Amino acid sequence: MTRDERNGVKRKQEDMDGGKCAVGKYGVAAVTNRTGNQPHLHQQKGYSNRGGGGVGAQKQTGGGKKNGAGEGEYQLVKNEMLTSMYNQYEVLEFLGKGTFGQVAKCWKKGTKEIVAIKILKKHPSYARQGQIEVSILQRLSKENAEEFNFVRAFECFQHKNHTCLVFEMLEQNLYDFLKQNKFTPLPLHHIRPVLQQVLTALCKLKQLGLIHADLKPENIMLVDPSNQPFRVKVIDFGSASLVTKAVTNTYLQSRYYRAPEIVLGLPFNEAIDMWSLGCVVAELFLGWPLYPGSSEFDQTTEEHESESGIKSKETRKYVFNCLDDIAQVNVPRDLEGIDLICGRIDRQEFVNILKKMLCMDQEHRLTPAEGLMHPFIQLTRFVDYTRSN
Repeated sequence: MTRDERNGVKRKQEDMDGGKCAVGKYGVAAVTNRTGNQPHLHQQKGYSNRGGGGVGAQKQTGGGKKNGAGEGEYQLVKNEMLTSMYNQYEVLEFLGKGTFGQVAKCWKKGTKEIVAIKILKKHPSYARQGQIEVSILQRLSKENAEEFNFVRAFECFQHKNHTCLVFEMLEQNLYDFLKQNKFTPLPLHHIRPVLQQVLTALCKLKQLGLIHADLKPENIMLVDPSNQPFRVKVIDFGSASLVTKAVTNTYLQSRYYRAPEIVLGLPFNEAIDMWSLGCVVAELFLGWPLYPGSSEFDQTTEEHESESGIKSKETRKYVFNCLDDIAQVNVPRDLEGIDLICGRIDRQEFVNILKKMLCMDQEHRLTPAEGLMHPFIQLTRFVDYTRSN
C-alpha cells in the first residue's frame, strides 16, 4: 500500500471515529431532469423527524439484497417501494451509510429519473439535528440550485417511521476523483472553476445567514464529468446551522478542514466555511491535505508540544514555512515564453487568494463576495499583462 493509499484509509477512519460520516459518495448516474428551477421541498403532513446527517454516504462494498441494519437503521431491501404522498420510488441499489443514516439509489416510478434517497435512522438522539437539516433544505429549495450550485432536494417523507430525503443523483465527489487519479494534483485552470462555483454557493449561504459547517472534498460533487467537466455542487447540510444559532464548543467540521476558532472553542460564524474551502483547494493543488492532523493536538502542534512535552507526529507530505512556499510545489517544467510568465502570475494569484482564505483571524478572512472578485477568479492580471504587451 502506498503512502497516498494509507493516508486515504486513515482519513476515512478518522472521520468515522470523529462521528462524521464520509459523505457524498452516492453513485454513478446523473439525474435526467436538469431544469434550472429548484422545486419546493415537499414535506408530508404529520412529519416527525428521526435523524440527520449528510446527503451522501460512505460507499460500501459487497452484494446481497438486504442491507444489515445497525441500531435505528432501516432494513433496506432491494426492489422494495418507498412511497411518499406524491411519488413511488423503487430501491435499485444500496449505496452506503454514515452516522445519521443510509443512502439508496432509487428509480422514481413513472419517469426516467434516478434519485438518491437518504433514509435517516429512527433514533431520538438524531431528531433535533434532523429537523434542522430539513428546515435548511426547505429554505434552500426556494433558491435556484443550478445558479447557486447546491444539490437539489425534491421532497421528504415518512416510510415506516423513518424520515426519507430525496435528492438529485450526482456523479462523484472530489475526494473519490482525486483517489481515482492517484491523488495527482490538479492544474490551476481546473481548480479555478471549482473554487468559483463553491464561492458562489457560500455567497448565497451567507445571504441566507447559514453556515454549512462541513465543507470537504467528499461534500463537493462533480455533477456530470463526461459532459460538464468540473461542474460541481455542494451537498450535505446535515451539520449546517443558522449563524444566529451557532453554539460555541460544538463539535463541527472534519478535522483536516477545521477552522482555528473551532479547534480553540471560540465564537464563530460563516467564516469557518471559507477556512474549509481554503483547505480543500490547497488539497486539490497539492494532491494531499494541507493540515492532515491525526488528532486535535496535531492541528495545534506548537501549543500541544509546549504544554505536554510530547512531539506530535508529522503526517504532512509537504511542510511549508509559510503559504508562499506552495507556489514552488508541482511547478510545470515544460513552459516557456508567455506561457511561463502567465503560469507564474496565476500561481502568485492562487497563493494570494489562498492566504486570504486561510487567514487565522476570522474577522479578516476573505468573504465569498470578495473571493468572487479576486484576480485569481477574474483573471484580471492576465488581461492587464496581455494589454501591456
